[in-house]
Amino acid sequence: MPAAKGGEAMYGYGPVNAIHIANSLYHSLQGKYFVGETDQLNPTDASRTWGALVNPPHSGVNLHLDMFVLSNLSDDKLVSQICFCASLPAHGMQSHEVASANLALQPAPLPRGQIQFGNRLDTTTLTATPVSTRVIPSYSSVTSEKAGHWIIGPGKAILFTLTSAISRPAPAVISIGWWEERHLVDNAHISTL
Repeated sequence: MPAAKGGEAMYGYGPVNAIHIANSLYHSLQGKYFVGETDQLNPTDASRTWGALVNPPHSGVNLHLDMFVLSNLSDDKLVSQICFCASLPAHGMQSHEVASANLALQPAPLPRGQIQFGNRLDTTTLTATPVSTRVIPSYSSVTSEKAGHWIIGPGKAILFTLTSAISRPAPAVISIGWWEERHLVDNAHISTL
């Protein structure tokens, strides 16, 4: 085999280039990255509100959570509990504030995942595992980047609850970014090396 000389590729076809493309950009270029937010939520001390990234049961895709932003628009601190859900929340409203992150594609791709939200969360009907708790100071946002390693299979969700210590409504919004990839039914071939 010929050796590379002076920065040339092995067979004299020019320099070898390596380019790093972030997962979020890669999936956005393909039209598989989506962003959106809930309507305004109004938690109180008596009403826990929630927002969720939901993967419908027959979507055919896995959702990869890339980032979320919890925005507190009130003068009181809020507490958010993040849960992995093995069942879907009941009585949620679907947000229409969702779009493809690639505005250059026409027609715009439509997501299979959904952002849902609601009031007065009924935890007795929900199979969920709390994984994180965040305190959101007044008039501020808490942002977290997950880089796609929180993966939501069909029929599952990641749920964000919001509670307040005051009786008057404390306005808040939850924003989410994710990408979608084809769901592989048989994951037995995946190695843990």
